[in-house]
This record gives sequence, structure tokens and C-alpha cells, in this order.
Amino acid sequence: MPWRERIRAYANRVFAVLLVYLALIVLVDSITPRSFRLDVFAALAPLLAAAFCTYRQTLVLGLLDLVVMAITHGVIPDSLVPLNRVASVLGNTLMVGASIAVARLLRDREELLAQVRATGEAAQRALLRELPLRSGDVVVDGFYVSSQQGALVGGDIYEVVDTPYGARVVIGDVQGKGLRTLGAGAAVLTAFREAAYHLRSLSGGVDAMEVGLRRYNSSHARERNGSEEERFVTALVFGVERDNPARIVMIDCGHVQPYLLHADGTVSELESAEPGLPLGLGDLTGAPRPVQQIPIQPDTRVLACTDGVTEARCPAGEFYPLADRLSGWASLPTPELLRQLRKDLDAHTKGRLQDDAAVLVLEHVPGPPG
Repeated sequence: MPWRERIRAYANRVFAVLLVYLALIVLVDSITPRSFRLDVFAALAPLLAAAFCTYRQTLVLGLLDLVVMAITHGVIPDSLVPLNRVASVLGNTLMVGASIAVARLLRDREELLAQVRATGEAAQRALLRELPLRSGDVVVDGFYVSSQQGALVGGDIYEVVDTPYGARVVIGDVQGKGLRTLGAGAAVLTAFREAAYHLRSLSGGVDAMEVGLRRYNSSHARERNGSEEERFVTALVFGVERDNPARIVMIDCGHVQPYLLHADGTVSELESAEPGLPLGLGDLTGAPRPVQQIPIQPDTRVLACTDGVTEARCPAGEFYPLADRLSGWASLPTPELLRQLRKDLDAHTKGRLQDDAAVLVLEHVPGPPG
């Protein structure tokens, strides 16, 4: 949380301190010699309130500042000549007016930012749905952490589609990070969602994603007059057939390798026999991407993530030891495993994640009969 927001969270305490501050000014001016006056500093109260308190609190302190000036100049004797007294009161009045105006502008800006944030969150949630998601007997849970402050999503993508053929799952990482990658991610996800319903072949769906990204890059380059490089996307695409849930079909498009979490608490990395090229670069070889068949036990889970997890660094520069951590958590239920992973990732990076991070866990959870 930014320092200003942290202080505004304690607005009532700041308001109380400033009330005491004004009271002390009146007290000091009443007991000190007439040549020693502090009332000129009373305007600091509404000025500070404009930065750290609410609009109403700023208004109250501004009115109290004028009351302080009335008391110190009307009740407490002073040695100021009339012209200086007028200048002192007028200066404080102008400062009070400026403080109230600033507080109003800040309040209006915060309301506008809240509206923009709500609109942005709705748009981002339309791109990435909240987890967990279910397709038949396959449940996919996970988490997403954007490296860009105030954003829900960024350069990582995921989706789970319940199709007539079975579950179709994708997790990917768009080149770059932050909100600038949303367009490329949306193009890939749109193509994936549409192809998943109409194409049983996982390879056909990946080809559709390739075409969708290529079209996006082409149109985006025309809009930007070639000023921005074409983006590519690394991805893992999974398919679980309804008639054969003991087998997972996977196509690796240059992505971080997934892990198998076995029921006995052991963990194994699922290495692709022949990793394919990222989406957007598939036409460099002209060869179809390899399709991998993975036999899997019903109680074995698949954990996939983006490189924002595996390449997360601590302040000393060490990468996050994901495989070692999973070895100690493999027997935990999925929600608890994800809580531990997210908490530990945040502790490892000291809350300073340098890239977007996404984690998905696929598991077989039979639904109620009928």
C-alpha cells in the first residue's frame, strides 16, 4: 500500500492530532508573551488535513482555524499593529480556502479513480474468470498475481473450457508484462475458447490460437505503424477426454514444465519430449507441435505455472525453489497447497514480485451421480 494510502487509513487519528495541535496554539499564545505568537501556523492544520484526512475533516479543521484566529486576535492581547493583524488573518483565511479546495479536488479524483478501477476490474474479469473452474470431473484451482499495482491481470493467461469432448485447459505467458499485454492475451484466449467447442483435436485448437495471435500482431502493427514488436505467447494446453479421464493430452508451446503431484506425497517434473515453439513463432519450422499423451492416476494432480513463479527472485537474487517447496506440500489439499505457495512466494520476494505469476492445479474430482 502506498505511503499516502497508509496514512489516510489513519485519518481519524491524524484528525485528532490536528485538533490537539490547534488547541495547543491557543494555549501557548494565551500564556506566552505578546511578542511570541503561533497563530500564524494554525493554517498548517487544514493544509495537512487536505492531504491525509477526509473532505469533511478538512472543512472542520478549516473552520476551527478561523475560530483560533478569532480567539487569538480578539481575546488574547497582542502587540501586532493593525495592518499586520489583518495580514495574518487574511493569510490564514486564504490558506484555509486553498486547503478546502485541494481536499475537494482530491476527493473528486479518488471517486474518479474508484470508478475507473471498477470498470477496469470488470473488463479484466471478463478476460480471466475467477478460480476454481470445473469441467466435468476436472476441477482447476489456482491463483493469479499481477506485478502491476492496482491491476488484477497482466501478461499471464489461463482458461478452462467445458466442451462436449471433455475439459480443455490452457495456461500461458504473453511476452512482456502488465496491462500492455492484454490485447495479445485476449486474442489467444478468444481463439482458444471458440476452437475448444468446435474442434475435438487439441492440435486444431492450438493452430487456431496461433492464427488468432498472428492476426492480432498484424493488426496491432498497422495501428502502431510498426513501432511495437510482435508479441509471442508461451503456453501449455491440456485436454482430458470424457471417455478416458486416466489420460491427459498435452501440447507444450515453449512453456515452463508442469509438475505431477502424486498421492504418496512425491513430486515429479513432467518434461516434454520435444517442446514446441511459442505461439506466434510456430511458422518458423512449419512442423506441427508434438502432442504428448500422459497416463495419470485419478488421485494425481497436475500443477502448471508461469515463469513469474519459477523466476521470482529474493532480494539476494536467488530464484524461487518451486520444486523443493512442492515436495513438502504435495500431500496437502489443493486449497491449502495454493495458500501456502502464494504466501511463501510473497515472503520469498518480500512482496516485490517482478513479473506476473499464475498457478493452476488440475485434479480429478468426481461429481455427484446423475
